[in-house]
Order: sequence, then C-alpha cells, then structure tokens
Amino acid sequence: MYGHTDDVILVGVDGSTDAAIAAAWALAIARRSSSAVKAAAVWMERHRPSAPAINGLASEIRTRTVDIADQSLLDAGLAGIEVIAVRGPVAEALLDTADALDASMLVVGTRGLGPLSGLLLGSISRRLLFTSQRPLVVVPRGSTLNPPVLSRVLVGFDCSAVAERVLSWSATFCASLGVPATIVRCADPGCEKPPGHVERIDEWARAEAEEALESFRDLGVDYSVVVAHCDPRVALIETAGATEADLIVIGRQGEGQFRGLGGTASYLVRHSPVPLAVIAGPAEAAVP
Repeated sequence: MYGHTDDVILVGVDGSTDAAIAAAWALAIARRSSSAVKAAAVWMERHRPSAPAINGLASEIRTRTVDIADQSLLDAGLAGIEVIAVRGPVAEALLDTADALDASMLVVGTRGLGPLSGLLLGSISRRLLFTSQRPLVVVPRGSTLNPPVLSRVLVGFDCSAVAERVLSWSATFCASLGVPATIVRCADPGCEKPPGHVERIDEWARAEAEEALESFRDLGVDYSVVVAHCDPRVALIETAGATEADLIVIGRQGEGQFRGLGGTASYLVRHSPVPLAVIAGPAEAAVP
C-alpha cells in the first residue's frame, strides 16, 4: 500500500497560489520516485437547478472547473499534471478520489482561496488531518513554486501503534528518493536528575529506537537518532532546522513519551516551516 514506484500522488487544487505550491512539491517528489501526479479540483453547486437542467449544468461546471485549475497550474509553470474535476463536499471528494486512484499520498496546501467554489484549504487541510487514512502531506504557505531538493527526512518516533506505520512509510519513502533520515525520539528524564540518570535515559531511548529501525537497515537507508528532552513539538521543529530536513513525518496519534501526538500533528500543521506528512494509525476510526 505504501510503495512509491509507479504510484499516483493526488494533490488538491483550487486555483490559488498555495494550491499551486503544493502541486509543485508533489511534482518534484513524483519526478524522483517514478510517480504520476494528478490534481483534484472540487466543484459544488451554489444553487440546485431544476431536474432537466442538472446534467447539462453539471457538465458545464465540470469543464469550467478543469479549465480554471489547469490554467492556474500552467500559469505557475507546472505542466504534466492531469486535472480531475470532482463534485464536493471538498474533504470527502478528495478522500474518495484518493481511494479511487489508490494514491500513495494526498497533498494539500495549508491555505487556499482560489476561484473554485467550496475549496478553502485552510479548513480542509485540518479536516483531512484527522480523517485521511492515506498519508497526508500538508505543504506550508511559506514554501515556493520552486521547492528545494528534498535531501533529508525527519521522523518523529514514539512507541505507539502508529509508530510502526510511520517508520515503515518513512523508510520506503527515503529509499525511493535515496535520502537519509533523522529519527527523533523524545524522552522525559523527569524533574529530578541524579548523576548519570539522563545518560541512562538517552541510552535506553536510543536502544529502543534502534530496535524499531529494522526497515531502514533492510532498505539501506542512512539514518541517525536524536534523543530530545523537551516537548515533541519543539523538538521536531528545532531538529528539522538543525539538520536542514525538508520533510517532517509524524503519526496522527501516539502514546508513550510522545503522548498526545494528535495535538502535535495539529500544531505542526500550523507551525511547521517545512512540509508535514501525517500517517494514520491502524484501524483508526475517522473523526467527523
């Protein structure tokens, strides 16, 4: 399910600059991983027409939607992306399209206010964050139409049920692009720190991480492990800057020392300076 060779990457577009930036990121990844990029532009009826006019109006709106989205991508210098017009509601339409295409990931911008009806990616990206069962990548609005070459991936690791999926996806992704990874393991040594206590916590956390990183070794992915003694939100952003990582990968929900990972993911969607990939846990119930 999480392979990337000959996969389809789906990006949500609405004619806005932020959506084009997300498409640019998806296209850059696709070119390195032998994937195709398809763009989903969602349309919704403002007024319900009479029954005889429904089919003709739907066809007209669908054609106009494709034209607007396609032109916005061409204006941004992005060619080779097939645009698919799908009928809203927006979040559901994007998820259904990703499922229909068996997309390896769904990519959206953090914000968007393009000319297409109903696609306001500021709210949609947050809704998708808690409902997508496929890897979701949110590209921040501070990005550009010329994304930097992805050279390092930062992975947040805890010991929860979702951690195995996060590591598996990250290892496959890094291997497909030939990039190294930095694994961040947060460990709280507690308020009292007797001599040697922090060192023992670090040693335990590193050993625990190494035991879980078999997929990286099997795929020949170069990696390093960082143990941080602070809030995971701070640790991930600071470590991304220090290691010049171009993508942060995190699970949607977590346990253990990375407790409250859902809150961490929500925070990073708003504040991460680099694209954020969010992986759903096994058998999660969708959040309405």
